[in-house]
Amino acid sequence: MPETLHPVADVAASPSPLPARVSPPPPKGGSQLVRWGRRVLGPLAVVALAVVALAGTALTWQAYQHRNGTDSAPTPPPAKPPCGVERVAEDVLSVPPDVVRSLGIKTTPAKAADRPRNLPALQGTLGWDINRLTRVYSPFPGIVVSLGTTDGGETEKPFADAGPRALQNGDRVEANQLIAIVWSKDLGEKKSELIETVSQLKVNQDTLGRLKTLTEGIVERKRVVEAEAAVRQSENAVARAVDTLRAWRLPESEIQAILKEAENLGSGDARRDLTSGKSWARVEIRAPFAGVILEKNTNVRNVVDTNTPLFQVADLTRLAVWAQVYENDLAILQKLPRPIAWEVRLPSRPEFRAAGRLEQIGPIIDPVQRTALASGTVDNPDGSLRVGQLVTVTVAVPPAAGEVEIPTAALIEDGKDSVVFVRPDPAAPRYARRPVTVVRRYYDVVYLAPTSAGGGVRPGEEVVVGGALQLNQVLADAGSNSPIPAQ
Repeated sequence: MPETLHPVADVAASPSPLPARVSPPPPKGGSQLVRWGRRVLGPLAVVALAVVALAGTALTWQAYQHRNGTDSAPTPPPAKPPCGVERVAEDVLSVPPDVVRSLGIKTTPAKAADRPRNLPALQGTLGWDINRLTRVYSPFPGIVVSLGTTDGGETEKPFADAGPRALQNGDRVEANQLIAIVWSKDLGEKKSELIETVSQLKVNQDTLGRLKTLTEGIVERKRVVEAEAAVRQSENAVARAVDTLRAWRLPESEIQAILKEAENLGSGDARRDLTSGKSWARVEIRAPFAGVILEKNTNVRNVVDTNTPLFQVADLTRLAVWAQVYENDLAILQKLPRPIAWEVRLPSRPEFRAAGRLEQIGPIIDPVQRTALASGTVDNPDGSLRVGQLVTVTVAVPPAAGEVEIPTAALIEDGKDSVVFVRPDPAAPRYARRPVTVVRRYYDVVYLAPTSAGGGVRPGEEVVVGGALQLNQVLADAGSNSPIPAQ
């Protein structure tokens, strides 16, 4: 039987053949595009680098020639001015009328500056005007028997639930309005003293009159002289008592009433008035002027003296303003005449504006804020302002003498110089360039410093507001020293 060979065994027994060569996978379309780009772009990159190198060499050589004076390339000629324009003097051009129209040259007259400028806003607060603030005292010691009411009357019951209430802090009072009543024995004594002196004067006058009616020789001359002296002493006593009451600010009408009552002392009505005593010691305390009660320091049944203020009343129709002025602005404010007008604004009410005036600047500079305290006033007729409110104050400073106002369009600036074209003679088509100094700027006009030698603008001179840039360019292209030939 023939032997059968196993395939695996035969393969293992046979010698190892050489490893087969593995071929790479066929390239895809994207890889072919990359190889094609490399073949094409590679030479182009080399050419580009060569061009850049040559250009750099040429620029370096040109710079070298220019630095060593070997560059013979001609410079471009200056731009020619418009036809007919010529330089007649340094910074002066003569422009024909047709060129004026084509360039759109327009002029307007300069004028004296009249618009004030505002200093930086000052921060401050409101307070009461010390000249409109007073303390009300009782001219006599005594006891408070009643207080004034809101309707102008009086009450002995400040805590009454019904009827007009007694005056208190924040209430407004009118001039001469009754605010309190004090019962004073000192006033009663002074009134009685006046009555006594008037009565004694009447007695002495009657005695002197009777003595003078007697025949000379019946009465000694000495008695007549003594009676005359007694009359003069009584007159002095009456005057002294009246002056004392006036010094205590007793109303003149009340003093005259006492004198009249003393004159009628012999009648029965006078006796009844004297014995009644209902108003003999009554002291009426009245408001010195219209205002608001800031302090009330008394009440019914309080004992008061002449050294304790009963009320404090302030007129708030005009308030004081205390503002901080920066040290840099002091020199400007000190040159202005007093009083200086200022405008008061409220940060809490942007629409609010009130006129006031600055009256005084303090002599001390705050070492921290570098400011001085300025004081002034502001009108408050409607009472809308409150003491202690924060305010912002602006001060308008009038322009200095000689400043000139021109439109903003007339000014030409290059960051270094400021110039203006002026037509000195309106009848001649000539335009002169002048240097100017700007002192203030607004959105529509600028203020120039007063004229000086060779510069500045005078009020009334015509300044160029249209075509000024074109005229300045003509002068710049022509050069400052080379004349422009007529075309």
